[in-house]
Amino acid sequence: MKRLGAAIALISLSFGQSAQAQGCLDRQTLTAARLHEFEAMMMAVSLRCRAIGVDISAGYEAMGATHRPAFAAAGRHLRTFFADVPHAYDAYATRLGNRYGGGATDPAHCRSFDAVAQNLAAAPGVAALGKVVFAMVAEPRISGATCTRP
Repeated sequence: MKRLGAAIALISLSFGQSAQAQGCLDRQTLTAARLHEFEAMMMAVSLRCRAIGVDISAGYEAMGATHRPAFAAAGRHLRTFFADVPHAYDAYATRLGNRYGGGATDPAHCRSFDAVAQNLAAAPGVAALGKVVFAMVAEPRISGATCTRP
């Protein structure tokens, strides 16, 4: 149930207040960070797989098209969150790219990620995306203190 609630939070990303004004990482910001990190991971894996001759780009691109609104909302939320510090968003995105850009890649690994991408491409609901994102990115790599509940 907790994951379903977090998945539903993906829908409201574009309507939420900036957590930076609160000085902490709220649930929406953490959800946006997970979603953005998942997108970066999938893009990097797609590129690494293509480099070894396994092209999973069709599944990756279909997934991106199916869930474009959620990915775009996460990006907007994070840009707003980092807005007060020049280049902070770019540095954050670069760290994620570097994290997932290197690593072991083999055909079996590529096929696994291709299956994830194709399954998400065929499942347009936010609940399906949220379930996968929260399973694959348990702790997003974003710095800051987590907000305490009032």
